[in-house]
Amino acid sequence: MNVECLGLSTYQRYHNDTGTMASCGSSSQFGVQFISEFRIVLVGNRGAGKTCLANMILHRQPTAPRRTARCVKIRGVAAGRLVTVVDTPGWWKNFPISETPEVLKQELALSVTHCAPGPHAVLLVVRLDADYKDRARRAAQEHLELLGEGVWRHAMVVFTYGDGLQDQAVERRLGGEGEALLQGLVDRCGSRYHVINVDRYSAPGVTSLLEAIEEMVWRNGGLPYEAAPEPLRQVTEDRRAAEARATKRRMTVQERRVSREGHNCTLPSVSMVLLGYRRAGKTSVRNTIFGRGNSGCRRTSQCVKTQGEVAGKLVTVVDTPGWWKALPARDTPELDKREMFSGVALCSLGAHALLLAIRADMTFTADDRKSVEEHMELLGKRVWNHTVLLFTHADLLGDTAIEQYIESEGGDLKLLVAKCQNRYHALDNANLANTSQVTQLLQKVEETASESGGRRYEVDQRVYKEWRQKWRAVGKKVKKKMKNRGVMNSAKGGGQHLSELSLVLLGYAESGKTSTGNTILGTAAFGSGRTSQCVRRCGVVAGRRLTVVDSPGWWKRSPSERTPQDTKREIGRSVTLTAPGPVAFLLVVRLDGSFQEEERRAAEDHLGLLGGAAWERTVVLFSCGDWLGDRPVELHVESEGQALQWLQEKCGGRCCVFSNRNRHGTGTQVAELLEEVEELLGRDGALGPTGT
Repeated sequence: MNVECLGLSTYQRYHNDTGTMASCGSSSQFGVQFISEFRIVLVGNRGAGKTCLANMILHRQPTAPRRTARCVKIRGVAAGRLVTVVDTPGWWKNFPISETPEVLKQELALSVTHCAPGPHAVLLVVRLDADYKDRARRAAQEHLELLGEGVWRHAMVVFTYGDGLQDQAVERRLGGEGEALLQGLVDRCGSRYHVINVDRYSAPGVTSLLEAIEEMVWRNGGLPYEAAPEPLRQVTEDRRAAEARATKRRMTVQERRVSREGHNCTLPSVSMVLLGYRRAGKTSVRNTIFGRGNSGCRRTSQCVKTQGEVAGKLVTVVDTPGWWKALPARDTPELDKREMFSGVALCSLGAHALLLAIRADMTFTADDRKSVEEHMELLGKRVWNHTVLLFTHADLLGDTAIEQYIESEGGDLKLLVAKCQNRYHALDNANLANTSQVTQLLQKVEETASESGGRRYEVDQRVYKEWRQKWRAVGKKVKKKMKNRGVMNSAKGGGQHLSELSLVLLGYAESGKTSTGNTILGTAAFGSGRTSQCVRRCGVVAGRRLTVVDSPGWWKRSPSERTPQDTKREIGRSVTLTAPGPVAFLLVVRLDGSFQEEERRAAEDHLGLLGGAAWERTVVLFSCGDWLGDRPVELHVESEGQALQWLQEKCGGRCCVFSNRNRHGTGTQVAELLEEVEELLGRDGALGPTGT
C-alpha cells in the first residue's frame, strides 16, 4: 500500500498493534473529540517541501516556487475543518543556526504569533528521499527551538516525498544503520511522525495527517502551543528598531544620490573586478550582468575576463577566485592572492569599481569582516574608495529590503558598509528577466567613478612592482623544476607491478584523507565523518589487492605535544593494520589552503611517530586538485615558500595530485598514484615490508 494513502502516525501504529485502536479512519473510535479548527506552523530546511505540503493540506493549486524571508499565512477548509497554515522561510539544510541571518531567525521566532493564541501543531518537514546527516539534525533542532523550549510537545515530524515507500520500508529507514539521526529527531517529537506524498493531492492523506495532529492536540490537553511572551516581545522590539534604522539608512543613501545628480559622469565603457569569498555568488553575478544562465557554474580557479555590450555600454567584468569565508588571509594560498592582483591588471587602465560579493542569505560575523578586510587590503588601503558591496542571493530575502538585512545583522556588517562609504547593491541572480537591477548596478559604478574624480582603481605601483618581481622569480624556478621532472619521468622504470600493496593515509584534520581513501578504492568505504580511530578497508584496484588504512588527523598547526595521546597512539598503530606486503605512506595536504612553517613542523612531528625511516616511503598527496585548474602543481609548491618545498624534498620530490569531487572517472589519477608508489617501493625494496 502506498504510504500517502496509509499516513499512519507512530501512535496509531502502536494502538493497532495492541488492539486498542481498531482503525485510523475516525478519531472518535479512540476517544478523541473532533476539532473543528486547526492552526498549523510549518518549519523545515529549504527544499524540504513545506510550501507543497501547505498547498496539499488546503487543496490549493501549486504555484511557481517563490522563496521568501517572511511567513506566509493561508486559510482554508480541509477534511471538514477550518485550517490556518503558516508557512515559514527555510534554512540551509546542513548549516548551523550561526549561519542563518537574523531577519530569518526573527521571522521563525515570530511565526507562532501569526496564528494567535498559538498553533495546535508545529510540523517539522523533512524530505525522506534525501540523505540526512548529523549537521542537518542539529540545524533542525536549533531552528525549531527558536519557537521556544516547549515546542517539542507540540511538534511532529512530517516526512515528504516518501511516495513509493511502503510502511515497513519507512520503519526500516528510521531504524536502519546511518538513519538513527532521523529516529533521534522523531524521538524529540515524542515519537510522532507522519509520511505523506506532496507531489499530488490525496484527500485520504490529508485526513490522516489531520487526525494524527488531532490526537497529539488532545494528548496535550486540547491546548495550543503558546510561546513565552517575554522572548517574543524582545524579538518584536528588535525587529521594529531594525526597521526604523533601515528606513533611515535608505533615506540617507537616497538623499546622497539625489544631491549628486548632475555631477555623475556617463561612461561609454565600464570595467569591474569581482571579489569575495568562495560560494559568494561571484560567477553568478557575472552571468547575471551579461544575461546568461547559471547552469554548469564551476568554481573559478583563475581569473576569467568577460566583455560584452550591456545597456548600451561596453562592459568588462573580471571574475576572481574566492577565499574561504571567515578565514584570515594567511590561510589563502599565494596563487589565489596572485589572481586578485591579476584581476585588476586584466582591466586595461584599471577598474572603475571593485564589486565585493557578500551573501544576503547568510549571517555576517566579526570573523567574516576581518577576513574580507584582510583580503581586500592586499590590494592596498585605497581599495575601499572604489568598492561597491554587492549582496547576492537577494531573492532569498523576498520582500525584505536589503537595508533591513544590514541593520539586523549587527555592527560588523554595518562597519563594512561604512568602509564602502554606503555603496551597496542587492542582486537577484535567479531573475535574469529583471534587467533593471543590472542597469542600477552600472549606475552605481558610474557614481563610484565620479566620486573618485573619474579615476580608475590601480594597484599601488610600488606594490605592483614587488608583486611582478616575485612572480617572475617563481616562474623561472617552476620552469626549471618542470624540466627536471620531465627528465626524472623519462628515467622511471625501477618499479614493479605489485599484486598486493598497503597504503596508510596521514595528514591533518580536514586535509581530505577520508575522501582520498574513498577515491582510491572507488567506493564510500570510509564514509564521510571524522576519523577518530584507524579504519582499515580493502579492495581490488587496477589488478592489485589494496589495503588502505585511514588514520586520525592532527590539528593543522599544532605540534605533536598538543595532540591527544589517543590520536598519537592511533597514528603509531596505523602501520600494524596493513597487510604483510609492501607499505607506503600518503601524506595528504590540501592544495586550496596555505602551507606555512607551523604546518611543516606539525607534519614532521607526527610522521616522527612512525620512525625516521617513514619519510623514505612517503608520497605527498595533494587533495582538492580541481582548485589548480590547468596550472602545474610545481607553481603552487614554489609560490607557497620554503615550508612546502621542504616537505616535498623530504619526501624525495614525490607527489601526486588528487581531485575527490567526482570519484567516477578518476582511474587515471589512481593509476598514476599507484605507479608512483611502485616506483618508490622498487627503489627501496630492501627496506622490508614497512621500512620502519
